Amino acid sequence: MRGATGRSKALRSRLGGCSCLLLLLLSSCAGYQEVEMLGIRDAAISRFDAKGIAGRVQVEIHNPNNYRIRLKDPDVDLYANDILLGKATLDSTVVLDRNSTRTYTVPLHATLQEGGQGALLPVLLTTMLGGRMKLGVKGTAVGQVGLLRKRFPFEAEYTVDPGER
Repeated sequence: MRGATGRSKALRSRLGGCSCLLLLLLSSCAGYQEVEMLGIRDAAISRFDAKGIAGRVQVEIHNPNNYRIRLKDPDVDLYANDILLGKATLDSTVVLDRNSTRTYTVPLHATLQEGGQGALLPVLLTTMLGGRMKLGVKGTAVGQVGLLRKRFPFEAEYTVDPGER
């Protein structure tokens, strides 16, 4: 009988510990505020070929939360002059500082979709002949803190003027 009482105490202790952990996790979620993408501040293309585009984007992001957030697993559509070129993916995880508004360098690459390669030629010709190119991104990304994950949407545009560079 003594063994059953000892197991009962151990079980209650484990349940109490799990309950405390669950309350801690839920209370940290309750204080979550939406992360806000304030805009693209700069963009540069480092590689462009038939397979795709690689580059970096300077993005200003506001994280009002009291904890760092890792951005990963994006689902991003890349546009040039409102023409869908393809899907972009992050080359590395971006970690947002807690309680901050700052500009982050986001390395990414995009694989051109079938129609995107043909549509890109007129956009590039217009840009080279003195026009501007409007780059756009639209999609979602996952913010992760420990085991907790939340997907949030974003959308931004940036105009590239070849005469300014």
